[in-house]
Amino acid sequence: MQLQNVRVLGPAGLSPPTSVAINAAGAADRDASGLILSPGWLDLHAHLRDPGFLHKETLQTGATSAAFGGFTHIVAMANTDPVIDRPELLRELVARAAALPIGVSFVAAVTMGLEGRSLTDAAALRRAGAVALSDDGRHLMDQATLRRALTAAAEAGLPVLIHAQIERLGKGPESEAAAVTQALEAVESVPGARLHIQHVSTHAAVELIRTAKRHRLLVTAEATPHHLALTAQDVTALGPYGAVNPPLRSADDRDALRLALAEGVIDAIATDHAPHDVGAKAAGANGFHGFETALPVVMGLGLDERVLYRACVERPREIIGQSIDDEWILIDPAAEWIVDGSSFKSRGKNTPFAGRRLRGRIVMTLCHGQVVMERVMQHA
Repeated sequence: MQLQNVRVLGPAGLSPPTSVAINAAGAADRDASGLILSPGWLDLHAHLRDPGFLHKETLQTGATSAAFGGFTHIVAMANTDPVIDRPELLRELVARAAALPIGVSFVAAVTMGLEGRSLTDAAALRRAGAVALSDDGRHLMDQATLRRALTAAAEAGLPVLIHAQIERLGKGPESEAAAVTQALEAVESVPGARLHIQHVSTHAAVELIRTAKRHRLLVTAEATPHHLALTAQDVTALGPYGAVNPPLRSADDRDALRLALAEGVIDAIATDHAPHDVGAKAAGANGFHGFETALPVVMGLGLDERVLYRACVERPREIIGQSIDDEWILIDPAAEWIVDGSSFKSRGKNTPFAGRRLRGRIVMTLCHGQVVMERVMQHA
C-alpha cells in the first residue's frame, strides 16, 4: 500500500507530508493528506480478564478493542482467575495469543496468588514467555520480600512492575508516596534490578522518581491517560462509575504528571485498561476502559510529538525488551467524535469520557502485513 502526502511520527516528531510504502496485503493505495502514520502504540498495562472473568473481557475482545484504539501490542496483567503465577498457565496464554490480530504479551505474578508472601519462579516464568513480573492490583510485599523479588527478577532478566500503594494506608497520596519510597529503597540495594512504577498519580511520587533518576537508579514510570487528563472533580458526578485505583487526584497532581511526562521523568503512557460489567461498576468496582479513548485523550494533551513518540511507541517497548515489528497505525488527528461506550469493541463499556467530544481517531491498524482494522471515518 502506498500512502501519499502522509506525515510520519518518529523520534524527531512529525515529518512533512511524504510518500510511504507499507506492507499491507490487499490494501489499496490512498491519498493520506491530513493523516498521520505512526508505528503502532504499545500499552504496557492492561487487564484482559482472561481466564476467569470472561463476561468482562477475553483475549479476543481485548485485542480487537486495542486494535481499534491504535495499539498493535498490549501487555496483560496477571490478576486473573487463576492468577498467572505458574509457567504452565502462562504457556497456555502465550499459545492462545499467537492467533490474535495484534501482539499480546503477558506479565506473570511476583508472588503466588498475589498474596505477597511466596515468590513465583521468575526464571521458569521467563522461559514460559513472561516479559515482566507484577502483583498489579495488590501491593502486599514487605521490604524483605520485595528485595528478594527484585533479585530473582534481575537474575531472570525481567523488570518488576509495582502497583505503588501501601494497602493498609488506603488510597490517599501518602499511600502512593510510601510505596514508591519503599520500592526505590529496595531497588537501590539490588544490583541490576529494574523497577517500573505503574500508574503514577501524585506530585509526591513524581518528585521521588525524579530524584531516583537523578541518582541513576534503574527505575521507569508510567501514567495513564485518565490521570493525565482528569481530576477528581471531573468524575464527582459519576458516583461509583468514576471509581478508579489509584483515584483521580488534584489539578496540582495532574499538572505535575504532565510536566514529568514532558521531561521524561515519566517514561510512558499506559492505559491500565480495566473493563467491567455494568453491575460491577454500579457496585463500586475500580477501573476504566482504556483502549479506545486513549489516543484522542493523549493527543488532546498538546504534547510535543517527540514526547508522544517516546511515551507511546519507543519507551514502552524498551521497558519490556520488544522491538517495532512491521506494526503501523494511521491516524486522523482532526476527526471529532462523541464517546459512546456501547460502541466499544471491548466487553467493558465503563468510561469516564462518556458523552465527551474527543478529537483524533484511528483510521487503520496494520500488523505484520495485515490490515486488522479499518474505519470509515464519519466526523461528528
